[in-house]
Amino acid sequence: MASTKISILRASSALLATLAAPAMAQETPAAPAEDAQAAQGSGIDEIIVTARRREESLQSAPITVTAFSGDQLEQKGITDFARLAQATPGINFDAFPKAAPRPFFRGVGSSNQGAGGDPSSVAFLDGVYLGRAAMLGIDFYDLERVEVLKGPQGTLWGKNVVAGSVNFVTAKPVDHAEADAQLTFGEYGQMNGNLMLNAPVTDGVAARLTLGAVTNDGFRKTIDGRALDDENKLSARLHVRADLGPDTWLLLTGDVAKQDLSDSSRYNVLLNPFTPGEGYADFDNPRRANPDRLGFTKSTTGGARAELSTDVLGFANWTTVAAWRTLDYDFSNDLDGTDAATNAATGLPVSGLQVLAREKADSYSLESRLSSLHGGPFSWVAGVFYNRDEVFRERETQQSATPTTINRFFGHSVNNSYAVFGEAQYKFDFGLRFFAGGRYTQEKKTYDARRLQGAIAAPTTSYDTGDTPGVFDKGVFTYRVGADFRFSDNIFAFGTVSTGFKSGAFQEQPSSAALARIPTDPERLTNYEIGLKTDWLDRKLRANISAFWMDYRDFQTIKVVPDATQGPVGTRVTVDSADATIKGVESEFILAPVDWFDATVRYTYLHPYFTRFIQTAGFDINGDPTFVDGAGNRMSRTPKHAVTATAGLQSSRDASWGWLRAEVTMDYQSDAFENNINDFKEYRKPRTLWDASLTYHLDDRYSVQVWGHNLTDRNYRIWQTNGGVYQYVQYGAPRQFGVTLRAKFL
Repeated sequence: MASTKISILRASSALLATLAAPAMAQETPAAPAEDAQAAQGSGIDEIIVTARRREESLQSAPITVTAFSGDQLEQKGITDFARLAQATPGINFDAFPKAAPRPFFRGVGSSNQGAGGDPSSVAFLDGVYLGRAAMLGIDFYDLERVEVLKGPQGTLWGKNVVAGSVNFVTAKPVDHAEADAQLTFGEYGQMNGNLMLNAPVTDGVAARLTLGAVTNDGFRKTIDGRALDDENKLSARLHVRADLGPDTWLLLTGDVAKQDLSDSSRYNVLLNPFTPGEGYADFDNPRRANPDRLGFTKSTTGGARAELSTDVLGFANWTTVAAWRTLDYDFSNDLDGTDAATNAATGLPVSGLQVLAREKADSYSLESRLSSLHGGPFSWVAGVFYNRDEVFRERETQQSATPTTINRFFGHSVNNSYAVFGEAQYKFDFGLRFFAGGRYTQEKKTYDARRLQGAIAAPTTSYDTGDTPGVFDKGVFTYRVGADFRFSDNIFAFGTVSTGFKSGAFQEQPSSAALARIPTDPERLTNYEIGLKTDWLDRKLRANISAFWMDYRDFQTIKVVPDATQGPVGTRVTVDSADATIKGVESEFILAPVDWFDATVRYTYLHPYFTRFIQTAGFDINGDPTFVDGAGNRMSRTPKHAVTATAGLQSSRDASWGWLRAEVTMDYQSDAFENNINDFKEYRKPRTLWDASLTYHLDDRYSVQVWGHNLTDRNYRIWQTNGGVYQYVQYGAPRQFGVTLRAKFL
């Protein structure tokens, strides 16, 4: 393994040296298009990103980034995290429950929903950490851009960014009046409405208000016609920006998003044939389910943010961001998706399975950083960061359609995180840059748990660790070093070594007080990456490619396993640790040879395998665990091959009647396992999804788009769980057609 890492580093050095030699022999190349000036005119549009806490061209950032502008998000109909993941190879997610997606980057993620757990790959909203999965239920409308950062971001972003992050950047107030409205109507009662209003309030003060509503009557129904897999969401966001002086401004933001969803549809595929190497067969085009108790998801998330930025120091920009994020979440799910009579007929030894969860979380953060000004060869950024997360959560799995007993777990965690960070870069006049940065983080997490058991009318406390909670307290240093070289305006190469970590986790449903107090070791990841970004044919062809090798230590694997002490279909959430090696390639190709045609292909190859992994397989009637050796297995939710491809045709914009744009998108994922044992019981077959749209633009202000999702009506799984005597599967959305009307007022 060590020799392979050395080979990668030597290869990157050789690549830089080989390409640099002829470049140095020539005249000094022109300055890179870091301010996107080269994007003016024909060719591929440039996107400015802030992946390194400074504005730079996507093609000049020494990091693997997939970025979407706000217009691209609208054109592709990306309105939630699920559709964002479909458009970005290398990202997958745990979709249970629907309102709380947990991202997996390059195979690295966490399904730990407990109060004492953290994500391994996270999201940020305007730089503010979103620490709980349900906080991702933000409004995607009126975004300036979305940046998907691949690889550890443990230096400048820091907290729990083990393998990547999604940075949502909202559109900010401007000093003139403008408005934007969008209406969507589609099958299954789809009705979405969005509105943006921007206006100057007074001299130097402007406000921007965004409102959104999403509703869907349900992609599937119960036997008696009630909605399943529906959507109901209301959201609002308000920015107020005030200029306080020369190069000094204050931005105040408040936002809220509220979701009220029905239950998800479930199907027991254990009743279908099992084929070795292929798993259980799917139900053909399922549209009905019969839960005995219709569940729900109610979620409210939002927060407040204040950002102050000034150049008054002269040598550096000083930016300070203070924020609060909150979450109120209530979840009830009929896991078996059917009634007691059907369970009895199919051999399930209990009348029903119900999953309940409630959560209240608050996250407070403060970051203050300095970024160098002026255009000299030496540039830097440095800052301090503080975060406090408070999470209350309760969870229970009931083994009856009409339960009379209780087995509920209550968790409460308080996590205080302090960090100091910085990164510096030096640029030589012949195009070579060296950069290095580090971050020291001190994390202290306290976790107390309580368990209630017995009759619902008179439960008893099995244990309560409130007076003697578990404690995780550790300081960790993460770093990033590397170099890049611009050979010409069109060729840019980079090589980096970067690290990330995640703090230790506590079990969500520990069987004893002793286990409730024991945290796992922190996750640690080291990533070796080289990349090449190129533009050709007068910026009409773009080819970007990167290769990486990740060493993953103490990966916290989360799994629900059978527990005979809890009844015939009892389960327990276990946390095991493992080591893994993940190798892969990320690529992006964009072709825009003429005004009327363009195409984009993004391909990711992943080779994610465990090198050490002893997984808990279950617990017998005496509470003794059994284990399975998973070394050599592929990591869960990680297809080896993922491709998204888009082709677009567009008529001339000079016609008096307006112009048309047609677009077709293909999203392919190879097979993947839902569990880390790779026994084909929780298995996703390869799948390909096709979307298409036709947009008529009357002018720059008005447009009508007719669209279709999942055109072939492909039946595909997005979540599943196996309990030995059942295999419950949830399917993705079926084919859907609709129309979207847009109007802009400038």
